[in-house]
Amino acid sequence: MNQLLDLLRAVPDAIWSGVIASVLTLSGVLISNRSNTTRLRIQLQHDADQKTRERIATLRREVYLKAVEELTKANSHLTGLPQADPTKTNLAEGLQGFFAAAAKLQLVAEPKTALLVNGLVASYGELLLRLMGHAMPLHRVRSDISIHDDLYNQAQEQVTRVLGEMVKFNESAQTNGQAFGALRRSFDGFQAQASTHATDRAQAWESFNRLNVEFCRQLITDLRGVGEQQIPVLVEIRRDLGLTTDLDAYREQMEKQWHRMSSQFDALLLKLQDG
Repeated sequence: MNQLLDLLRAVPDAIWSGVIASVLTLSGVLISNRSNTTRLRIQLQHDADQKTRERIATLRREVYLKAVEELTKANSHLTGLPQADPTKTNLAEGLQGFFAAAAKLQLVAEPKTALLVNGLVASYGELLLRLMGHAMPLHRVRSDISIHDDLYNQAQEQVTRVLGEMVKFNESAQTNGQAFGALRRSFDGFQAQASTHATDRAQAWESFNRLNVEFCRQLITDLRGVGEQQIPVLVEIRRDLGLTTDLDAYREQMEKQWHRMSSQFDALLLKLQDG
């Protein structure tokens, strides 16, 4: 041990200075490298998080805009239920696009937005079934109108045919009174049928117009309910997309627009009834 100490004492101070300086330099490099590695790791994680947020934002923007578009189509479909023919089309088909878009939205939305959309989808499903029930009398009347219209056209075709036979009978200078009387009776019979079917068709149209007004009144009441549900959904969609500027003012504006639209619709119904 004494020999080792003597050996270390024999090392010149200049060498010890170099060794110490080298150790200090190496320590500084190691510390610097560790710091750089940490900063690089943090930067890479930040970049990865940023890219993930950008991908989610892009996906959400596409899905959200599609859902809003399909929501508008769904409202239009509901207003057209009285005109639809349930024997030729699926009355629920017009809402399938909205239901599909809403399902996608719930996969990428924030939890609060997904919950609100889920409630809105349920309300639209209930509304569709309710309005289909209200539209059934309209569809029956539309069927009656179609039947009376077909019968009227058939009777009119016979009136035209018999009238042609009567014209030919007169132009051929025939004098068979019984034959002409038969043509006359046939003409009067078909004309009476046409008149009856025309009257029945007109009455059916009156019933349809009355039921349609009632349907529209019920529709605006129901749409007002789901419209109030749409407001928080659209507000949260804007929030998810980063469009958070003055959300309270946006909500207030939407509510005012809805009430204005409802008032104008009520005024229109009153005019239709007075007319």
